[in-house]
Amino acid sequence: MNKREFAKTYRKISPYDATIETVLTDVDIFLETLREALQIEGEVKFIRRGSFEVISRQLRVVANPVTRKRMTVYPKKTVRFRASKKIK
Repeated sequence: MNKREFAKTYRKISPYDATIETVLTDVDIFLETLREALQIEGEVKFIRRGSFEVISRQLRVVANPVTRKRMTVYPKKTVRFRASKKIK
């Protein structure tokens, strides 16, 4: 599901009548707020829904499947979503 499909679904279940452009703006605002909160706090929890957290991937060595040459993948930070037990 891409952002536009998500906005259409959100528009259907929303209690107020809004245009797709308005809903897309709301989605952009939410995503930007989530990004800022993750940068500041490192974790965002939604009660009975799940949580987003920033994790650090470790340095690892991988092999190119074609040339068998070893390459180093450097550590980086990524975002992980963990669904709550009620959603699973």
